Amino acid sequence: MSRSLEKLADQMIRLSPQEQQKLQLIIKAKLLPEQAKQAQGLLEQQIKNPQMAAMGQRQGQNMPMPTTRDAAMRGLLRG
Repeated sequence: MSRSLEKLADQMIRLSPQEQQKLQLIIKAKLLPEQAKQAQGLLEQQIKNPQMAAMGQRQGQNMPMPTTRDAAMRGLLRG
């Protein structure tokens, strides 16, 4: 197995730029279905887990604006 992988690596190194592009397209095309499955799995996890679904959203959207008193208590206002 190791020997055949070395031969494959040697063949890949000797590819022309056009062949490299073709190989790249082939590999991407073969990986797309797997990536789509993984993405679907992540979406299903987000639906099942609301905490995970909230990870990409801003925190504190429902936080009220601090009052002058709150800001003063936190040392945000200089007096």
